[in-house]
Amino acid sequence: MRKAELRKNHEEYDEAIKRYRDFIKKCLNAKNVIKSQEKQDLAESVLLRVCAYWESFTNEHIVDCVNIEHAGLKQYFGLKKMHHPNRELCEALILGDRYRSFRSWDDFLGFSKKVLPANSNPFLEVRKSHMGLIDEVYIIRNYLSHYSAYARRKLHSMYKNKYKMSKFLEPGRFLLAYKAKRLWRYFDAFDAVSNDMKKSY
Repeated sequence: MRKAELRKNHEEYDEAIKRYRDFIKKCLNAKNVIKSQEKQDLAESVLLRVCAYWESFTNEHIVDCVNIEHAGLKQYFGLKKMHHPNRELCEALILGDRYRSFRSWDDFLGFSKKVLPANSNPFLEVRKSHMGLIDEVYIIRNYLSHYSAYARRKLHSMYKNKYKMSKFLEPGRFLLAYKAKRLWRYFDAFDAVSNDMKKSY
């Protein structure tokens, strides 16, 4: 794989973000067809799908980056005698035979630094403001995925610390308040991280 091909990896992800943005926009603009509660449910569902695309993209992309520049991978795993690894081996070493979960963007970024040199790590280009918004989305996502007491406390803490909100709101209401300003801000962040990364190619 050549470095120029990394840009192509963004195409499916970028198209998915655009498609879901257009979809939820149509839903929110629908009058007398989709009720308010249903719009909240749809906003939550779309955010979950966006997270899934983001995770898939970052996992695939870090494998491709390592396949191009594998010096960091060899050092991380102590594979001194290994020649250029194929993509399948890179994927096996990085993702393993199970689902690899990162607690936050900083957690993912820290791992990327271990397997990629700085001059070949597009994830370093992502701005902190965008990283922070994606971490917020994952706090929402964790609550929607589990509805556990712990996930609820984490989400309520985010509301208090980031938005000065004392009252707990279900994510759909939170996302669609103020003409869905927060939802569009999150979509903008998912768009922006892709654009940030493209600067390094």
